[in-house]
Amino acid sequence: MELEVTVLDARYADYASRLRTIIAAAANHMGITDSHAEAYVVGNAFMEKNVLAYPATEGFPRPDLNGVRDLGELYINPEYIASHHEDFTFMAVHAFLHLLGYDHHGKHDTVKMEEQEQAIIAAINPLLSHE
Repeated sequence: MELEVTVLDARYADYASRLRTIIAAAANHMGITDSHAEAYVVGNAFMEKNVLAYPATEGFPRPDLNGVRDLGELYINPEYIASHHEDFTFMAVHAFLHLLGYDHHGKHDTVKMEEQEQAIIAAINPLLSHE
């Protein structure tokens, strides 16, 4: 799993490495390989939400990826997450699952996504505690 991280708010540059670790661990847990995603670390000046995820459109040409599956883009805002007492790791996993097609539009979808979030967090928390 390749994750391109761009920091759009320099105050949160230190989150880039943590985000790479979280997404790599989540992808590994889910068996996601040969994939690419883009992530942007932003502040409230860019967006006043915790995360946004834009899954890649099926069949959208990305010759620059040489056949590697494009998952899409995610945006994560540590400023918003901290000010709302949310967990950065959880929100990163949540956004990653959206790139994989998970959503929370209906009760069944919400339960399915929450179960996957809990499984990933339980699996990767020991890895993250060694950072």
